Amino acid sequence: MIFKRQEGFRFKFEEPVKMTFAIYEDGRVNNSQTAMADLLDVSPRGLKMFTEVDLGVNPPPLDLHFMLDTREIRAYGEVIWSRPFASGKYYGVYFNNQGPLEDFIVEELKSRRKKEAAEAKIKNNS
Repeated sequence: MIFKRQEGFRFKFEEPVKMTFAIYEDGRVNNSQTAMADLLDVSPRGLKMFTEVDLGVNPPPLDLHFMLDTREIRAYGEVIWSRPFASGKYYGVYFNNQGPLEDFIVEELKSRRKKEAAEAKIKNNS
């Protein structure tokens, strides 16, 4: 799977953010098989995650849940690439033209970044 990023930025986390995901089966989310993953970076149009769950060769779409700042984000994502790593895999997930979701992610990232900058300023003044 080849994919060239076309968004303007990706926000990489110093510490991975815990997230959950479930797969779509027959057009519906299978909530009985929710799994954990580490969110490594995010952009308005996609994310990179690590999980020990093997999603197979042609993974189904995912129902993703994560928090960047104060509000939970729920996204529909399609796996566009995977790469084995240690005891699991990295997955690249694309959000496929979800305008309101893109705006929501940008708002949450701005809010998170402002808090991080304020905390760093306080720490540096101590």
